[in-house]
Amino acid sequence: MNIIGYLHGRDPAACLVQNGRVVAYVEEERLIRFKHAPNIFPIRSIESCLRIAGLQLKDIDFIAYGYDAPRYSNGEIGSFYQQVNSQFPPDPATRGWQERNLSMLSEKTLRTRLERELLVHFGAHRIPELRFQPHHRSHAVATFFLSPFEEALVLTLDGSGDHQCTTLWKGSGNSLELIRELPIPHSLGWFYSAITEYLGFSAYDGEYKVMGLAAYGRENLEIRRALDRVLLPGPDGAYSLDLRYIHRGTHTYSDRFTDEMIDLLGIPPRTGRVPLTSVHEDLAFEAQRALEERVLNLLTHCRSAYGLKNICIGGGVGQNVKMNGRVHASGLFDNIFLFPIPSDSGTSVGAAMGLYHELTGERPQPLQHVYWGPSYSDEEILEELQSCGLSFEEMPDIAETVAKLIADGKIVGWFQAGMEGGPRALGARSILADPRDVGSRDRVNAAIKFREYWRPFCPSIAEESLDLFVERPVRSPFMIISFKATEHARRTVPAVVHVDGTVRIQTVDKVSNPRFHALLEAFEKVAGVPVVLNTSFNIKGEPIVCSPRDALRTFWATGLDALAVGKFLIRKPESPRGVGLQ
Repeated sequence: MNIIGYLHGRDPAACLVQNGRVVAYVEEERLIRFKHAPNIFPIRSIESCLRIAGLQLKDIDFIAYGYDAPRYSNGEIGSFYQQVNSQFPPDPATRGWQERNLSMLSEKTLRTRLERELLVHFGAHRIPELRFQPHHRSHAVATFFLSPFEEALVLTLDGSGDHQCTTLWKGSGNSLELIRELPIPHSLGWFYSAITEYLGFSAYDGEYKVMGLAAYGRENLEIRRALDRVLLPGPDGAYSLDLRYIHRGTHTYSDRFTDEMIDLLGIPPRTGRVPLTSVHEDLAFEAQRALEERVLNLLTHCRSAYGLKNICIGGGVGQNVKMNGRVHASGLFDNIFLFPIPSDSGTSVGAAMGLYHELTGERPQPLQHVYWGPSYSDEEILEELQSCGLSFEEMPDIAETVAKLIADGKIVGWFQAGMEGGPRALGARSILADPRDVGSRDRVNAAIKFREYWRPFCPSIAEESLDLFVERPVRSPFMIISFKATEHARRTVPAVVHVDGTVRIQTVDKVSNPRFHALLEAFEKVAGVPVVLNTSFNIKGEPIVCSPRDALRTFWATGLDALAVGKFLIRKPESPRGVGLQ
């Protein structure tokens, strides 16, 4: 059975599930080179998934979408909005958002757009049947069914989806049971996005900046008391938003926080190029703390109430690696699994998996890796290099060569195998540097990534050496959870330890990415540690590179010293001479 799942909205994406296994996943931004690709239909992603699997559109049995469109069409969601509005009178922006949802997420709108796009692009005469899956269930399906657990508590958190903001599920075998929900408007995602814009970043893009900045902040009880009035604790671990500060009121600076929040905090919102100060760092610290405390309170109650020993976390808020690390460090649960594509783009996976489960009653296969994107053979790479007229070397052991370059202080672009799914570079489209030298880290920032001072860089670590570098170690192949660094890590790999003493790691094993693991082994031989600094292969404002040509363009446009693409190595001259100079 072949099922395509897709998301059309912010970060559009598509995936292909074949007999309960993900065989392809592609985000539209990677193909069209437009960050987030907002509201662009993922037709190229669908085409790419078919190409990866060697299929045609006629081979697809169903297409799945991760919103409960029938409820938008039959009036249920409209009635829910009216009920919420009667309790929390909406401002014009909120009412407009509701009206757009009712229009854009109706069955008719979604079917019409899908059929038009497929007919124009493929010239198809048979359009696969479109089926719908509830939004938070799509998050939960991907999060639990792809986990290694037979039984777990499943937590999904995001801005909102259908009528829900937070859901809790009992996953057992091949079943998922909804056991609790927090509906609109009580959203941790909306709270964190409001703080994101208060600090001068863009919502649904800059939240990770707030998370990184939080490490530089300090306890500020005045800010804490203010935020406790915005995000209030409730009974049995619940929480609620006071919408006077978020969406219901006068907005001068942002649709996501009201002027009453400005009065409450007594801090001017950061706009334009206003420098960050200690009070901004403190606000980020306290917002991150509030998020973590509310989630821990909820999970503490649920751990006691339901007795489940394993935890799975998904949904957009599940991208907060510090929150995930806090849950892990709390010891509430024996084991933790984080779905590596927790944002809405990952509902393309969850919707397809959910439909497969609905149709067959079978549990999809557990996750092994996320190298589901386009890949290129050495022959295709060679043709690209030759067409560009570049000088290059074919290496008998590219991993060993790159390890030596990194140990010598070089910064290397690493382009191998299938592109990663999700927001993290996991050794397929990566920039690599020496984790022992903070100078290498600073050079990556200044000459390549052009990132803010507070943004951490992350280590990729050979899985068998993990316990040397983090406390309470657990396998973490997707760089989506933070750990407290050991003294050994702080001493030997300081470039990848954040200012608060944490590391956001990727564990690398020999099976899922053998060439990258070989690089780590080779680096240990020459440098003494099986760890490299790993950041995404892109520059600020651009998506991660997808094709060899993307990699070449980024290589020549930045301060990278070398590029390893397939088994080929390209080096920049040590001292390039200008044209016409003697």
